[in-house]
Amino acid sequence: MTPVSWIIYLFAMGVHAAMNQGFTNHPTVVKVFRNDSVLLPCDVQDLGVQTRVKWWGKGILLADSDDPRLVTPERIHLWYNGSLLISNLQPEDTGEYVCQASRPTPWGYVTHVHDIQVMYPPSIRPVPESGELEVNLKEEVDMECLANGVPAPVVSWWTKEGEIPLLTNRPRLRFYADHRNRSGEYTCIASNGIGDSVSATIDLRIKYKPEIIVHKPWVHASPGIRTQLDCRVIAWPEAEVEWYFMNKTVSYSSRIVKHSIGHNHSLVIRNVITKDYGFYLCRASNSLGITEAAIELSGVANPAVFKEAKSISKTAYNFIWEVDCYTPIVEYQFSFRQYRKYVHEGPLRASTTTTHKWHKLYIPSGSNAIGPVHARSFNLTGLAEATHYEAFVVSRNRYGSSRPSKVIRFATEGAPPDAEDYYKTIDVVPDEKINTVIQMASMSQQSSTENNGCSCSTVLYCTVVVVAAAVAAADAAAGAATDAAAAWC
Repeated sequence: MTPVSWIIYLFAMGVHAAMNQGFTNHPTVVKVFRNDSVLLPCDVQDLGVQTRVKWWGKGILLADSDDPRLVTPERIHLWYNGSLLISNLQPEDTGEYVCQASRPTPWGYVTHVHDIQVMYPPSIRPVPESGELEVNLKEEVDMECLANGVPAPVVSWWTKEGEIPLLTNRPRLRFYADHRNRSGEYTCIASNGIGDSVSATIDLRIKYKPEIIVHKPWVHASPGIRTQLDCRVIAWPEAEVEWYFMNKTVSYSSRIVKHSIGHNHSLVIRNVITKDYGFYLCRASNSLGITEAAIELSGVANPAVFKEAKSISKTAYNFIWEVDCYTPIVEYQFSFRQYRKYVHEGPLRASTTTTHKWHKLYIPSGSNAIGPVHARSFNLTGLAEATHYEAFVVSRNRYGSSRPSKVIRFATEGAPPDAEDYYKTIDVVPDEKINTVIQMASMSQQSSTENNGCSCSTVLYCTVVVVAAAVAAADAAAGAATDAAAAWC
């Protein structure tokens, strides 16, 4: 118990009671801390006559100086001068205490009113009391923290991102669960300047159908190696995840294993065979719905990646690319074309890109290496001077042709500068008809035709010189026609 603190409020002496009338003063507010004591005075002018003092607390008679039969509560003591001592104050003692001092006729009585406020630190409890709240996506969220304390506590709300910027501090929080990211812990903090602040946490869980994230919707694998298909599933309630192949549930075995850690779910194939190639479905379901995502397992090579593109003359370029593939590459299909950008001056300034037809070159791989990385160097010659081009590569192995690489844009020496087009790759996959203009000879034929300027080695990097004068001539003719048309734009 804390030490007893005496708080004495003295009132002006010499208050005269009007004859046969009572006089009541305005309440005096007395603020004390829990477990303290307070002495409430009840002073009247001494007129030489007997004075009777009565005390009421919250409407209940507590003490009477002229009634010895009245049992005074244990923590309350009436002093000889009419003052009332209340010890070990508790929050429930808060309220009005009235002293009435009365004398015989004709003096009447005098009344003093004291308003005790027992101050104590805040307490708080969440609604729902379990501290857990579940709602469906798009439904209203209604949560509350009931705070007690004197003075009345101020309540603020916090999430892991920080304090919620509300217009006013309030114990109730209402909003719509418009996104699953609103799930999480909501903490309410109550403070009133007395003691430490207190807090309560409500764990909000927004229920929604499964969402599936697949970072690799296409996976390359070769027979005999280990591979893994991955999908990330987010849902509440937690989803059941199953794998399907050829519209049937995958038959799990020591070779094909289902694995999961947290939100990450995997299908591990320890020894791939050709029958494993095809589309797999990662299917997630909970009480709110079913979601599926497809992943293709294929023996086809991964798309080529350009590693370098540099000018070697005014009409020639060297390209180096790499391909991730576990089986030997049979050949590469190198497609290229000219393109031009025109800027139309005037009030409505705009740019137009004019492109030519694609031309395809077949390039032997130059190696029977199994992989997993295949590199290729290739010289493209016979290009037009001061001209912009773009190109892409498709790789082919025993299982078929890969998806096209990203399109790379480049320019021969003297081309007008255009920072947007120089040596950059774009994700555009060409869908125009590609003209096959040159069929490359086999490696054995090339090695015997060194007089034509073609030489190859048996290592991964092989340089092939292509004379593309016919291609350039055709493009030049098309370009001249385009220039003539552009003059009227």
